[in-house]
Amino acid sequence: MSGDLLVERHGAVLLLRLHRPQRHNTIGGTMLRELADAFAEAARDDAVRAVVTIGAGATYCVGADVADFDRVRHLPAREMLASNLIGGDKGLPELSPGQLRTDELGNAGRWTLRLWELEKPTIAALNGAAVGGGFGIALLHDIRIAADTARLGTGFAAAGLAPELAISHLLPRMVGLSRAADLMLTGRLMEAAEAQTLGIVSDVVPADRLEGHALELAARIAAGPPRGVQLTKRLLRRAVADGIEAGLRDEYTAQVALFDDPETRAAMDELAARVTRRKG
Repeated sequence: MSGDLLVERHGAVLLLRLHRPQRHNTIGGTMLRELADAFAEAARDDAVRAVVTIGAGATYCVGADVADFDRVRHLPAREMLASNLIGGDKGLPELSPGQLRTDELGNAGRWTLRLWELEKPTIAALNGAAVGGGFGIALLHDIRIAADTARLGTGFAAAGLAPELAISHLLPRMVGLSRAADLMLTGRLMEAAEAQTLGIVSDVVPADRLEGHALELAARIAAGPPRGVQLTKRLLRRAVADGIEAGLRDEYTAQVALFDDPETRAAMDELAARVTRRKG
């Protein structure tokens, strides 16, 4: 691993630490490729029975790195969404021009399926903000627990974008259509307690206890007969998985339309400018 993801073994539990702390663990660099590779390795290694993800520092993941926006503003949407210029290296094969014209999932959709397909239990330990793509990564886990300092939100509204990483498929199934619409259309951030009330996270613990709590929970799950755990997860996934690939196709269609929209481009520019002003 290059350093955008730190990997630790704790017995039968694989701990994956999103590690871009200088950028608040924004999605970029090699983080997504390394995360997908680690999930694939967990699938191959029978000694790994559960996976935990957590962020380095005080943040889980705040989604796309707005510093990337300026580098992609000149690209057509399909070309942008198939590149590694936004979101970093995803570990996916490059599409030919012909494939690009007929692509229905985009890099985000193909990458999402790589994480979704792991048949071992996964826990997201949300040690801080989980926003945008970071929120999407968290929703792809089986269990989410949050530090009492964590804040969660879809985050796409401020940039004039629609959700991706299967957020639009999974969130309504967790919280209902009305609450999902509220969260996606306003982009507001939830405190951890509200996320627990809505059923997005199953537990909220003090920040200094989060990692230990997540590892204890993962170890308890990993101690069960592995085939029973695997098949139970398979049943749980099938309860919500129907239509997930179609949902990813719909998300990609929306993103292609929006990234080519002048109002969205203007909103992205303003968001990037606000972040720059805050840093200044």
